[in-house]
Amino acid sequence: MSGRASMQIDIRPMALPAHPDEPGPAGDEFRTAFAFNERSNAERYGEGLYVNTPVELLASLQPNADYRIDRLHAWDGDRLVGILTLYSNLLDSTDVVEAQPELSSDLGADEQLELAELLAARAHEESARAGRSTVIMATVGAATGPVTARSGFGGADPAHPEVAPLVGRGYALEQVYRVSVAELADLPDLDDRLAAAEAQSGGYDLVRWMGDTPPEHREAMRTLHERMSTDAPVGGLAWEPEVWDDARLAEFERTAQAGGRVLLTVAARERSTGELGGFSALILPLTGSTARQHDTLVTKPHRGHGLGMRMKLDNLVRLREVRPELVRVVTWNAEENRPMLSVNEATGFRPVAYEAQWQWKEPR
Repeated sequence: MSGRASMQIDIRPMALPAHPDEPGPAGDEFRTAFAFNERSNAERYGEGLYVNTPVELLASLQPNADYRIDRLHAWDGDRLVGILTLYSNLLDSTDVVEAQPELSSDLGADEQLELAELLAARAHEESARAGRSTVIMATVGAATGPVTARSGFGGADPAHPEVAPLVGRGYALEQVYRVSVAELADLPDLDDRLAAAEAQSGGYDLVRWMGDTPPEHREAMRTLHERMSTDAPVGGLAWEPEVWDDARLAEFERTAQAGGRVLLTVAARERSTGELGGFSALILPLTGSTARQHDTLVTKPHRGHGLGMRMKLDNLVRLREVRPELVRVVTWNAEENRPMLSVNEATGFRPVAYEAQWQWKEPR
C-alpha cells in the first residue's frame, strides 16, 4: 500500500464532448481520459502498438445501432485513477455485458485491488440494472499461469489486482487471447512468399477493396461475417450466432471507419463457383505507424488451400504500397486457435501480450 491516505473513489459516467477540443468540463475530462487511455495501452501492449488520435477515440465512443457503450470514470478527488467501459450488444447476445476495466499504474498493488473490486461491483450493478445475466470481463492474461483457461490454452495469475476480484466472484477463465505484432521491416521476402501462396491456391482469385464493401460483394460478406460468429473459437463464452443484414454491415463499416480510419479488405473467390471462401481485413488508423488486424476467416469448405496465409500476405503487401508509413500490424487471436496462430507465426507475427476473457453467469 502506498503511504498516501485511503482513496475516496467516485465512479461516475463520462459526458462526451462534441469534439476533442471542446472547452469546459466535458472537454477537459475527455482529454484527461485520452491521456489515461494512451498510457494504459502503451503499458499493456508496448509503445506505439495500440494508439488513437483524440478524434478516433471520441468516434469510437459514439452511440451506434449494434451495441451500447457506457463509459465510467473512477476519480480519487481530481485524479482519474480508473476507467470502466461496458459494451452491451443490441442485436444478439442481449443477456451479455462485456466489461473492460483499466487501472492507473500510479496506484500501489493494494490500491489497484481496491479499485478493481469497486469497478467489478459497478459492472455487476449496471448489468443487473439492464436485466443482463452474464458479464464477460477482460484482464491481463498469460501464455500459462496458475489458472488455466477452460479452453485448455493460456492462463492467468489469480493474485493479479485485475484478476483477484473476479476469482472471488466466481468468474470462470474461459479463453485467453494472444496479442501479436508483425514488423514489415522484418519481412523482406513478402513478395516471394505471396507468389508461393498463390501457387498453392491456384483455384482462387483475390478481390480487394478499401473502405465500404462494393455492392456486388455485400451479400457474400454478410454471410462471411455470420460465419465468423460461428466458426471462430469462443471457448465457453456466451456469444450467440449473429445475423447480418445490409444495415448491420453498413453500421459495422461506419463504426470501424469512424474518426478517419479505413478498412483494407481482401477476399478469396473460388474460380469454379464465384463463391467467396474467406476474407481478411485490416483497420488503417488516421495516423501513427501501426495497422490493426480485424477478422480473418476461411470457411470450412474452402480450407486446406493456404488461403489464410495468402490473404494475410496479400494485405501486408498492399499495406506497404498504400500506406508505407504503417510499418507494423497488431492482431488478437484466441490461444486455442492453433491454425490461425500457425499462419500468423509463419507470416512473421510474434507475441507481445496476452488478454484473459473471464465470464460470470447469474446463478439460476
